[in-house]
Amino acid sequence: MSETHGHSRVCPTRIDGGAALFAHRVTQQACQDKQRGRFHKCFTCAFNNAYVAAHGLPDPVSAGKPAPAPETPGPRTAPLLDVATKREPAVAADA
Repeated sequence: MSETHGHSRVCPTRIDGGAALFAHRVTQQACQDKQRGRFHKCFTCAFNNAYVAAHGLPDPVSAGKPAPAPETPGPRTAPLLDVATKREPAVAADA
């Protein structure tokens, strides 16, 4: 969601690529004004001057991609226990 249209950008464009809960389009000048005013979301933005100085401008294509999903846990290694009896539940025999 960090694509730029002309001289506007999505504010904030998160460094981790995640979607911001509330985002809006601002001009480059408005972005600089927000940084000078210490806007509370600038520290997580890929257009933050300190971040850009260290890492360069974000790539318009990859910066808008969401962060990769966390890996799903594998199968349980411990059996599920019945809460009441603290034992493994009885398995019904196939008929």
